[in-house]
Amino acid sequence: MPDIVYIDDAPDEFLSQANSETARIEPFVFERTDALDHAFAAAKEANVWLFDFYLITPAHTDHGDENGLSLFQKWKATIGGRPTTVVVSNDLSSAIGEPLGPLERHHVVAQKHGVDWVGTKTPETLNRIIELADAAGLIGKNLPITFPDKVPYGIYDPETLCFNVLRVPPKAEWANSAMRQIDRARPPREVSIASDGVKAQAIIGWLLSHVLPYPSFLLTDRQAALRLEITPDSFRALVQAAEAKGEGKPNQTRLIEAKYSGPLSGFLGPRWWRAGIDDLAWHLSQDVAGYRPALKEIAEATEVEWLTQTEPVIVSDADLVETDEIAEASDCVRVTDEDFPAGIDAAWVLLTSARSDRKLAAKVIYEDRSLLSSDE
Repeated sequence: MPDIVYIDDAPDEFLSQANSETARIEPFVFERTDALDHAFAAAKEANVWLFDFYLITPAHTDHGDENGLSLFQKWKATIGGRPTTVVVSNDLSSAIGEPLGPLERHHVVAQKHGVDWVGTKTPETLNRIIELADAAGLIGKNLPITFPDKVPYGIYDPETLCFNVLRVPPKAEWANSAMRQIDRARPPREVSIASDGVKAQAIIGWLLSHVLPYPSFLLTDRQAALRLEITPDSFRALVQAAEAKGEGKPNQTRLIEAKYSGPLSGFLGPRWWRAGIDDLAWHLSQDVAGYRPALKEIAEATEVEWLTQTEPVIVSDADLVETDEIAEASDCVRVTDEDFPAGIDAAWVLLTSARSDRKLAAKVIYEDRSLLSSDE
């Protein structure tokens, strides 16, 4: 049954890039606003709203001021809420009036326009839209809400969010640590009861804008590698070796168990439970053979490259997006911008990069600014 409502003047162009999942997308051709009554009815129960930005071709001169964002605002105001919403275009940078930037920062552009995600019309974007709908369906079914009478918002059991939605392994030794870290990430405390799709949007919006793009209770491959004192490439090889082995030795099992499998687990690449990776590191340190031999046992025949830095940090680029480069903290400065959520650790960039880039230098945090003019 379709759970994605798609409005476009020519929807077949984008849908032709999809696989069998097209059955989940109900397309509506935009002709006139008053001709969208059926689409609006479907939208009330949808898990995802998908709008093409440019709804009007030159032939539609009577509605030349209508676009996907304006129609979205009308629907939202009429319904009194919205599910997860995505805007797409073949020329999105022109549509929104700014560069789209790297994938890891698309949520910033989306937030500026009041939606959850933006993207160009590619198969990759379509796959992410399907993943958003999957996430909304999972959250809608697995997060029951309790609420007083005549109140449009309700509350949920935090343990249900952790175990039934985010899928913290309930028997893991680190489950309680993961729950505390989730709580510190400030998930939405109240959610709309208008529909399952609208309810799910609050959680999905939080994951997209506060959790997946930044170090949180979930880690990227690079962040997990740093905590295990190995290079990102070595960590990926370690994972491949452990997954090929399956449920084998205890530490291999711990590594596999630490992989996040909740909503949007593949949206921006694999994610790992911080508590799970830290628990693995602790068990490796307690091994009678020692930390490094114990980790090499997970890798089996795979070669492991250890970090050589005294205080290693992950280097980010000028867009504050992580790279695979690892450097000494003393060779870097910390940077943030207005889009970093409160409480999120600052990114690190090379000191030489900050000194040569005025825009990047402006993002250096107060404690590190003196380093910009120091030769020490």
